[in-house]
Amino acid sequence: MAEQATKSVLFVCLGNICRSPIAEAVFRKLVTDQNISENWRVDSAATSGYEIGNAPDYRGQNCMKRHGIPMSHVARQVPSLDLKMCVLCFSGSLTAVLFLTGTWAGPQTQEL
Repeated sequence: MAEQATKSVLFVCLGNICRSPIAEAVFRKLVTDQNISENWRVDSAATSGYEIGNAPDYRGQNCMKRHGIPMSHVARQVPSLDLKMCVLCFSGSLTAVLFLTGTWAGPQTQEL
């Protein structure tokens, strides 16, 4: 059987403490449960720098615990390198879409 190529998915929201780390944790559990986690690079990041270094919001952590979904994350801002390597990129808001496409953020993302 041919070896599967690694795919990459990046979940993005404003602060990387609510929506995107929850999406990352759920997606990671889905691929783990299907025994295909070695085929995926799963991550999340923020468009802003407001929450860099912070843990996910306690409400999201509590929700993941209630559903038995492991969550271990520290907020970080998305570098353009992640976007270039990403096969799938999901945004948690219109603001994140505008940032990622360079239509709102200015020159730092124009090359994307």
